[in-house]
Amino acid sequence: MAGQHRWARGLATSTASILGLTVTSGLALVAHFFVQEFSRPHIPLPDSAMDWGMPTALLEEPPQLAQRSLLFKASDGTLLCGDFWAQPVPAPTVILCHGYRISRSHLRPVAQLEYSRGYNVLFFDFRGHGDSESVMTTAGNAEVRDMEAAIFVASHQPETLPGKIIIHGFSMGAAVALLTPPHHDVVAIIADSPYARSDDILRRLVAFRLVDEWLKRYPQLPLPQLLVTLLAWSIVGMSRIVFRLRYGFTVVARPDTSFKRWKQRSKKILKYHPIPILLIHSSGDNLIPIEHAHQIMAEAAACGAPLETYFVDAHVHCGAYGWNPLQYDLVIQTFLAKHLADALPERHRRL
Repeated sequence: MAGQHRWARGLATSTASILGLTVTSGLALVAHFFVQEFSRPHIPLPDSAMDWGMPTALLEEPPQLAQRSLLFKASDGTLLCGDFWAQPVPAPTVILCHGYRISRSHLRPVAQLEYSRGYNVLFFDFRGHGDSESVMTTAGNAEVRDMEAAIFVASHQPETLPGKIIIHGFSMGAAVALLTPPHHDVVAIIADSPYARSDDILRRLVAFRLVDEWLKRYPQLPLPQLLVTLLAWSIVGMSRIVFRLRYGFTVVARPDTSFKRWKQRSKKILKYHPIPILLIHSSGDNLIPIEHAHQIMAEAAACGAPLETYFVDAHVHCGAYGWNPLQYDLVIQTFLAKHLADALPERHRRL
C-alpha cells in the first residue's frame, strides 16, 4: 500500500511537472512570436488604426531651397533619415517625433503648421520606421539613441538658434522624448499622449490579439476576461525574458521614472536647468489611457520637474488637436512664449 502511495505521488508530481513544462513552453513560443512581431521593422499600422486627431489640413510648404534631406547616424551606427525645413533667418528648431508603426510622413501637416509659425523644423524616422535603417524597433529604449542623434543634428544646422530646440513628440515619440536624458540645447518638450510604462501597453496589445485570434476560431465561445488578463500578463512577462536574451536589454520603457534620472543628471551638469514639459492627453484615449498621464504627473511632481498639462475630453489617441485645433495651438503658443522669451519667432508673437 505504501508503495502504491509513493507511486501515485510520483505520478502526480511528474504529471504536474510535464503540465508546467508544457504551459511554459507554450508561453515561450507565444512570447517568441510576439517579440518577433513587436520588434519587426517597417510594418505600418493599417489605415483603420490611424483614427487619431492629428492635423490633416495642408498648408503651403517652404520653398525647395529651404528644404533639405538629412542622413545621420545614431550612436550605435543605425542610419536615420529626416528632413530639415529652414527659416530665412536663425530661429528655434522644433524636432517632430512620430509614433509607433507610423513615419515622419504622417507628421508633414504638423511640420507645415510649425514652419508657418516661424520655426525651423526637423522631422525624422525612428529606426525600423519609414526610410530609416531596417533594424528592430523597441518602441522606446533603443529609440533614445535616435532622439539624441536628432538633437545633435538639429543643433548643428546653421539656422538653429543655440540652445533653442523644442521637442514635440506624439505617442511613442512623446515617450522617447521623456526617456531621453536632458540636453543643454533643448529648451522645452511637448509630449502629446505618451505612455508612462510600456509593459501596460504591451499587455493591452497582447490581450487584443488573444481575443481577436480566439474569436476567429471560436466565435460562440468568448474568453473570460480574467483568463485574458492572466494570459496577457504571463505572455508579456515571458516576452521580457525572450527580448533580453535576444537583444541584451529590457523591452520595457519607463518614462514615468525618467524624472529621477533627470534629477540625478542635473547634479552632474554645470548650469543645468530642468526642461519644462507640456503634457497633453485625451481623457478617453483608446490606446494609452489617461491614467498614464496621471502617473507621469505624479512622478514629475515628486521629483520637482516643471510640468504643465492640457487634457481634453476626446476619445481617440492623440486627439487633443482634433478636439479643438485653435485651443491646442493657443496652449502650445502660451507654453513656448514663457520659455523662449526673446527667441520666440515674430510670426508666433503676432498670433
